[in-house]
Amino acid sequence: MKKSRTRGKFPDDATLERVRDKLSDPNYSGGNIALPADASEIDRAKYQLCQLIARYQREHGLLQKDVAGRIGADASRVSDILRGKIERFTLDRLIAYAEKLHTGLKIKIIAA
Repeated sequence: MKKSRTRGKFPDDATLERVRDKLSDPNYSGGNIALPADASEIDRAKYQLCQLIARYQREHGLLQKDVAGRIGADASRVSDILRGKIERFTLDRLIAYAEKLHTGLKIKIIAA
């Protein structure tokens, strides 16, 4: 037997469908940015650093402004990091931010 959804606790099916359609639109500019399959190694490294910073925020229960204070950036820059907008950052800048959160950060490069 299928459980019915309680009103107010979860979006109805029509709302979920509308959100799915919006997020599936290739022209949608909100939300997190996914890394394309053909991304360069530099972009992959930048994306991993953004994910590392986002994980730090989640694990420490911090607001964007708290992360901003710790890395020495403004909250809008942190928003870009958390959403994976890697094109707005250089690799060395993201490494510098990550080092401020993770003392002893090590970067490993492996030849394929």
